[in-house]
Amino acid sequence: MIRTRPAPARTPAPRRRAAALLAFALAALAWLAPGIARADALRIAASRGPLSLPLFVAQHEGYFAAERLDVTFLDCIGGRRCLRLVLDGKADVATSAEMAVVQESFAHADAAILATMVHASDNLKLVVRRGAGIARSEQLDGRRVGVIVGTTAQYQLELHLLAVGVDPRRVTMVSLQPEEVGAALKEGRVDAAVVWEPFAYAALHGADPVGVRLPLAGGYIENYSLVGRPALFAQREDAVVRLLRAVQRAEEFIQARPAEAQAILRERLQLDQGFVDWVWGGLAWRLSLDQALLSTMEGEVRWAQRERHVVEGARPNVLTLVHPGPLKAVRPAAVGI
Repeated sequence: MIRTRPAPARTPAPRRRAAALLAFALAALAWLAPGIARADALRIAASRGPLSLPLFVAQHEGYFAAERLDVTFLDCIGGRRCLRLVLDGKADVATSAEMAVVQESFAHADAAILATMVHASDNLKLVVRRGAGIARSEQLDGRRVGVIVGTTAQYQLELHLLAVGVDPRRVTMVSLQPEEVGAALKEGRVDAAVVWEPFAYAALHGADPVGVRLPLAGGYIENYSLVGRPALFAQREDAVVRLLRAVQRAEEFIQARPAEAQAILRERLQLDQGFVDWVWGGLAWRLSLDQALLSTMEGEVRWAQRERHVVEGARPNVLTLVHPGPLKAVRPAAVGI
């Protein structure tokens, strides 16, 4: 007796058609979804300091992701180095004070300010070496002073010297990088230096502080900004607008929840609350492009030419060094130029 297997039951035609349609729909969705959900990639050269906090908060709180931005941070020290990454094509946007943009403008570099993130009135510190016998700034006459060439630190130092009656040409300027300042003071290579945070804090605090602080004259306020190439801003204006929206949300977070923002800063920089307390009062979080920025840049142009820190030639037009369109789209009242 031959046994035969019963033929498998066939799925009814309507169900087969429904299954096929479902499979097709799922395949189509899988093909389309990456395009729908794809985030715009942005490379941001961000200085590793407290003035970059709005970017750190935007990343930590998911504001970039909410704006469909895939942000990669490139750590750098100082705005000039960060801007160089943009000019070399390694980053799309940089964090920088306005001075770096002014300096690059003399070389005809293509850079403009997108928006100021923070106004800093106390980010730069004059640090004098312990044991150097300097109790007043007038005693810097004839001394060796560390200078970070082409930066806000050099600008503030020279303005300060003039304000206290010391000709900068009577000071021996020693070129340093910000991360070298502490060691240069400790080893006696310089008697003083002007440097930004967190390097000033490191030189002034700790178990074996190498310097003491003297007040700086001049009333300079640093405009710490997002900077890049105008051509990129025009090509990717939608992504740039979304970047500014994320930064604006981050600044609102900082203002409304300062303790949480400070915790993000501590974690990011691996520094203690003492440092946060030291810098916090001198920082005003306000997204803007205003006349004060243009006035500051005009002063820096005159200073660079007067002191012959740049090659003589055409005077840059500071109006070409800002790109206000994206900020006008996000926060029109913040644009006053």
